[in-house]
Order: sequence, then structure tokens, then C-alpha cells
Amino acid sequence: MGVRLEKELVKVDQVVGEDKAQTVVEGLIVLPYGKPDIERVLSVEAEVNTENLDINVIDDKVVIEGAIDVEALYVGKVPAESQPVHFVEGTVDFSIFVKIPGARKNMDVKVKARVEHVQFSHNDARPREIDVRIIVEFFVKVTKRVQLEIVVDAKGPSDLQVLKESIRVDHVVGEGRAQKIVKSEVDVPPKKPDILEILKAEGKVRTTETKALDDKVVIEGVLEVDILYVGDVPEGVPQQPVHFMEAEIPFTEFVEVPDCRQDMSKTVKVRVEHIRARKKDERSMAVEAVLDIKAKVLEPKTIEVVEDLFSPSKKLDVKKTKIKVDKVIGEGENQVIVKEAFKVPLEKPPIEQVFKTEARAKVTETRIIEDKVVVEGVLKLETLYVAEAPYCSPQQPVHFVENETPFTIFVEIPGAKEDMTLDFEVEVEHVSSKVDPNDARRYEVRVVLKLVSKVTRMVQLDVVVDVEEAAEEEKKGEKKEEYKDKPYMTIYIVQKGDTLWKIAKRYNVTLDAIIKANNITNPDLIYPGQRLIIPRQMY
Repeated sequence: MGVRLEKELVKVDQVVGEDKAQTVVEGLIVLPYGKPDIERVLSVEAEVNTENLDINVIDDKVVIEGAIDVEALYVGKVPAESQPVHFVEGTVDFSIFVKIPGARKNMDVKVKARVEHVQFSHNDARPREIDVRIIVEFFVKVTKRVQLEIVVDAKGPSDLQVLKESIRVDHVVGEGRAQKIVKSEVDVPPKKPDILEILKAEGKVRTTETKALDDKVVIEGVLEVDILYVGDVPEGVPQQPVHFMEAEIPFTEFVEVPDCRQDMSKTVKVRVEHIRARKKDERSMAVEAVLDIKAKVLEPKTIEVVEDLFSPSKKLDVKKTKIKVDKVIGEGENQVIVKEAFKVPLEKPPIEQVFKTEARAKVTETRIIEDKVVVEGVLKLETLYVAEAPYCSPQQPVHFVENETPFTIFVEIPGAKEDMTLDFEVEVEHVSSKVDPNDARRYEVRVVLKLVSKVTRMVQLDVVVDVEEAAEEEKKGEKKEEYKDKPYMTIYIVQKGDTLWKIAKRYNVTLDAIIKANNITNPDLIYPGQRLIIPRQMY
């Protein structure tokens, strides 16, 4: 009786390789016009701008270029009665490569970056500059899409021994791509001068919501536009020719992904491929951007992979291949409510009514501990409100305030360990705010946060792809002759790294025979130094 194999076809992102690398980035933060000279630097914070990384894969190497956003607080050289503490921000460019053997052009790359340490200094000879030295760690993983025909079961002789490994992988249902042209007219803020000439426009995308529907993925987001322009400043007014303004343009688009369903998970990447701004009149400009959108839909699938097989009664030629995949350890989600009370700054009028509060979650730290994922960050809150009538002038009835509050959220994932890989998404699900009825300068914000996380571990398996019976099978008589001089049983002392499977295959006996001969209750539990009886089997 031959061996019959049952196979299953799966599409997975097979891991080509992954590695970590560190780099030291040095640069200068220069004070903009209007800021006082530096007396003393108080603090410097840095964060890698992961939204706008330029990632290129060449043979056996991943090249990463980008910028680090830097924020600094300093004490200014100002008169005693003036505001002493000032804020300044800037960017520092970097370039690094990470060696990944086997990496090739057009493979998929995932990059995570973490600022490990920030050093800063100030030289009195350069009162408008801050020297920064930033240590950044990058984690890079390269994958390629493969279609595997995996052996999931085998049938054959009654003594056929089959070793299986149960793995949970992300089966790739499909992926799609779309381009979206975003157009809008943007007005210059009231306090800014008229436009003489537009110098530069930059944009980045903030995805606000993604939905998996039948055969498509819907993406909603905001195009955040930064514009640098030359102002038309009248004579006699202090000249500040170059001005900066920001704008937000919402958009909605969908990507077709055949066989996608609502209950499936998805990943979405949106990149600004091109952006330009042109002057329409003195107080407005037309902005046009081309967005490149990629969507991938995944379906978690648990499969039993045949790692090995043998038969004591038949000689089998087993063919194997190596696969490296991300084994899903677990997924989970959790919600947390963040409540915080704030006071309106003294220079702002009291609140009559809160118009709206928007919240954005900025993650500052993630970690995996035993059976748990922890994410920490800061909520950036922007509140628009209507001022109380006695304080409300006809020119400025609506006011704006900004605040920050920290958050911590965790998800329990059994089996999660520190050295595993974490994929996560923090979503702001709901925001509400209300005025304190006893204090018109005080208001409370309530934010509902949701953390969706998945923990994976890269595994390398030798899996069976085909089995053939040996061309020349020994005659039964010859086999009996072979066993004639062998002892009825053998005593084996378990060595470090042994498994019952390895011992059974080495002595060409079934696992059941060893289990029964030794009264073993848990086949997965044997220990070095243990004595096992290996019975003789004859066919």
C-alpha cells in the first residue's frame, strides 16, 4: 500500500529575512526668525517620521532614507518680564542600509524605527543653534509573496508515523492598488498676508478609517498640506516675506480586492506620489495631489503541516523544503476610556459652548511582556469653542485650544513573549467634551481608544512536499533474517534535544510501541538521562 498525501494551497508572505540596525544621526536645529536667542536648552524630543520614509530594496540590502522630527524647549535671552520659555521644531535627515541576504527589488519591506537616545548641546558662540545627536534603532523585515502547496495529512500503511505541526498563518486573500486625485481650494488664514508667490507644497496622509467590504476596501483619510509662500507685505509693516500655512483636505477612496469579505483583516498604505499648489488669487490657492493607495486583505488560517513521516515496514523517500513564515501567536483588541479636565489659558475667554474636540493618538512606546501587549502614548487634543457673550467680540467668537494627555492600553495575548513581533493599530473611536457647569474656564474631554494588536513569531520549518516508496523494497524473508541477530529490546538513555519522534525514527519503531513499553503518559515529556525501552518490531 503506497502513501497518499493530502495537500492544501495557501498564499503567504514568506519571510526572506529580518534584522536590526542602529545609526547615529547628527544635525542642527536653527531658530526661526522671531524667536529669541538661546540662554539654555531645557529638553529635546525626537521621533522618526515613518510616514515619509524612502525605502529601496537592492540585492541583499534595504536602504532607508528619511527625516527625524525634533522638538526643543529652551530658555530665551529676553528681558525679565517677558516669556522666558520657548518652543522650536525642526528636522534632521538620515540615511542607513540594513543587510538582508536574499532581498531583491519589488519584495515587500516592513520598517519600524525607535529613537533610543537623544543628546543635545548649545554653544554660546552660536546663540541660535542647537546641536543634536540621535541614536535610532531600525527593525527591517523583507517578505515575498509565495503560493505553497503544503502537505497537511498522509495515509498509507497501518504503521505509518506522521509528525505534524499546527501553525496559524495569514493567508493572503488578495491585494489591490488605486490612485486618487485630491483637489481642493485652500484659503489663507485671516492673520496671514496675501500671496505673492508659492514656494513649496508638501503633503502627508493621515488615515482615519478603513473598512473591508465585499470585494473592496474603503479608505477614509485626510491629506495634511504644508505650504511655504512669499507674502505680499505692505510697505511700512515689519517685513517677513516668507510665510507658512497648513491645511487639511479630507478624501474617500476604495480599492478593489476580489474575494474580500467584511470579517477579514486588512492593511492599507497611502503615499503622496505628487503634490502641487498654484495661486488662484491673493487669498486662495488650488491644491492638487496624487495619492498612491495599496490594500492587502488577509484571512487567518490554521493548518496542520506535515514535518516528517516514516514507516517501519516500508522504506520511504521523503522530499522536503524549507519555509519561513510568520506564525500567528494570537490577536486581540481592547478599549480604554481616557478622561481629563483642562483649563482655558488666561489669555483666552471663558467657554459658552464647546463646538468640537478632535483627538489624535501618538504612540511613544510599545512592548510585549509575558502574555500581554502594552502600548503607551499621548493624546493630542484640539478643541474649538464659542466664547461667552460678554467676552465675545463680533470679530472673534470662536477660539481654539490645544492640550495633551498620556494614555496606556494593553491587550492580553496568551503565548506572547518579549522577543516576538508586534503589529498594532490604535484608533480613536469616540471623542466628547463638555463645559464644567460651575467653572466656564474648565472643560472635560472623554476619549474612547481602541487597540487592535497581533503578535507573530518567525518560524522556519522543514515540511514534506512529496513521498515516494523506495524503488527496491527488501523481501520479507530478508527482513526477518536482518532481525534474527538483533536483541529483543534495547535500552536507550535520553540525550539533550531528544524527542520521542526522533528516537522512534532512529530505531525504526512506532511511537505507540515505545509509549506502551515504557508506560508513558505524556509523550511530549521526556528528559535527559531517562532510560527508555526500545522494543523490536518485525515485519
